[in-house]
Amino acid sequence: MGASKVIFAILILHYMSIKKFIKYTLIGLITIIMIGGLGLLVWSKTGTYPARMVALSALESTDRVTITHDEWIVFEPDKETETGLIFYPGGLVEPTAYAPILHQIAENGVLVIITPMPLNLAIFNTSAADAVINAYPQISNWVLAGHSLGGTSAAIFAENNPKRIDAIALWDSYPPDSADLSDNTISVISIFSATNNFPNTENLNDKKHLLPADTIFIGIEGANHAQFGDYGPQKGDVVASLSLTEQHEQVAEIMLDFINP
Repeated sequence: MGASKVIFAILILHYMSIKKFIKYTLIGLITIIMIGGLGLLVWSKTGTYPARMVALSALESTDRVTITHDEWIVFEPDKETETGLIFYPGGLVEPTAYAPILHQIAENGVLVIITPMPLNLAIFNTSAADAVINAYPQISNWVLAGHSLGGTSAAIFAENNPKRIDAIALWDSYPPDSADLSDNTISVISIFSATNNFPNTENLNDKKHLLPADTIFIGIEGANHAQFGDYGPQKGDVVASLSLTEQHEQVAEIMLDFINP
């Protein structure tokens, strides 16, 4: 065999080896991604905080509020309105867990829409409000609210879409560093649980510089993180001295004062 044929054969073998290496590497990567995705799906389901009885009861329609479940959970008041509230749930919390407070808000003439999130993590769909706003052209005043990770995700939407909403409400939450709202003209309220007038949420005070100077900060003494919804105790949370009903009523009242000053 001539030298050129030997070199050609070596090159062919080398090419085949590289091709096989790439093939098995890709198979390995795809397998890792599939296993990781499956693991994330299982984790998100088994680690989700489910709505409890108070929340489930608040999902029933009344003569003042009609509730529908489809793409979104919609609380429609019994009278026409130009004001809407879009709500982003907290991380790994069933969206229905926030029904008690949101039902009270809807009873006072505000269209309220909860946007369920992929894997119950709002960070995977921070632009969810876009579709809602497009679906309700009759609403001229939009408030975007969110609890915990939902509030963080809402802040990201507000930063990227400063003209799409008129106000934002953060429940025990704050913007990420990437969503600096300090020069934003929208109205902002931060409602937080507090003990001895100090926020229970770590880093909340340290992130105030990311919000407009006229942001309204309201601490609810004796409240805790989990009682912004109704999904039971949460790891690392403080023990509330307020009852679940008391906290829900206070948050609803604060929100209504903010929405309808």
